[in-house]
Amino acid sequence: MRNAIESFVRLGYIAKGVVYLLIGALALRVAAGLHGGRLTDPGGALYVVLRRPYGHALLLAIAVGLLAYAGWQIVSALLGRHRHGREGVLARALTIVRASVYGLIGVQAMKLAIGLRGSHTGPEPLVRAALHWPFGAWLVLACGLGSACYGIIQIRDAINGHLEPDLDAITLRQRAGEWALQLARAGIVARALVLFLLAVGVIRAGLIHRASVAGGMDASLVILNSMPQGTFLLGATAAGLLAYGVYQFLHARFATV
Repeated sequence: MRNAIESFVRLGYIAKGVVYLLIGALALRVAAGLHGGRLTDPGGALYVVLRRPYGHALLLAIAVGLLAYAGWQIVSALLGRHRHGREGVLARALTIVRASVYGLIGVQAMKLAIGLRGSHTGPEPLVRAALHWPFGAWLVLACGLGSACYGIIQIRDAINGHLEPDLDAITLRQRAGEWALQLARAGIVARALVLFLLAVGVIRAGLIHRASVAGGMDASLVILNSMPQGTFLLGATAAGLLAYGVYQFLHARFATV
């Protein structure tokens, strides 16, 4: 049983890797001015998979992997033993939120795999629902601030060479090489930057009570592209997302689950 769970969790890392590789590759084409690029989110990446040969089967594998990964993360966080180390309440709550997002992406992948219409995978529907709850705006603000802090911490840790408990820097360097560690650091920084910009949108949505300003990863990439030197920023971030996708493959291979 344990071996089966471990296999599904590793499949989840591979599924994450595929999603980020597609988002990064499409964004890089936009930055390079090539035909066929687009700034998209995980939901858009799933539609790209659907249009490929054997797209339904690939989506089914992605769905199973992401759902298994999300379930494992949530259960581990609830038990207070996430990734072989104890975490505080805030860290566990963020883990559950983050895992739930991947779970929603897995649900959308499953829907597309069996021929149903997919739903929105960005934060907007969740924010819209939360704003109707008692103290919902405060909850949205708390989630946005927590996610922004998480992004900053991820960037700091990656710069300092700290990865994750189930695949630390020493293990990755020893088993894959120095190149893998540097690639992982670049990928983590790029993804954390995108998530930080996403969190800013969620914070704005909570402040002005308007869910439509809570954009997803695609909105974050649009913001980067619209900045001064936006083409460079978008290209560098897209390359980083590609690196993060490869890092997920390394995670699937070398992580201690």
